[in-house]
Amino acid sequence: MTAIESQGVTLWVDEGASPFTLVGELVSFSGPDGQASVIDVTDLSSTAKEKLMGISDEGQISLELNLDPADSGQDRIRALRDSRAANNYQLYLSDTANTTLSFSAFALQFSIAGGVDEKISLSVTLEISGAVTWA
Repeated sequence: MTAIESQGVTLWVDEGASPFTLVGELVSFSGPDGQASVIDVTDLSSTAKEKLMGISDEGQISLELNLDPADSGQDRIRALRDSRAANNYQLYLSDTANTTLSFSAFALQFSIAGGVDEKISLSVTLEISGAVTWA
């Protein structure tokens, strides 16, 4: 079997001068979800649409977390959203090869939600800038 379990996946945020910090309480993630653009190069002598592939856009990574106001990783992402600064992140998968996705991103969204008989959830959206490196 070659399936990879989600349990054990971790997200880390760069603290600058110090090592990366674990972002606690990660419940789920989705992404990177980007795609390349399509460049139309059709001209009047064409008999059908002609296209080139444009530059890849790595898209976004969406995260769902349990809110923990004392978590330094969550605090760092909120501060990065407020400062509008790009930052480095690492998403460690739980496979035996320790696959790591490294990328730079802007924290676009940092929002909480709750309700009757529910936990307070945190939704984060990271907009990737540049390439995602798989190692």
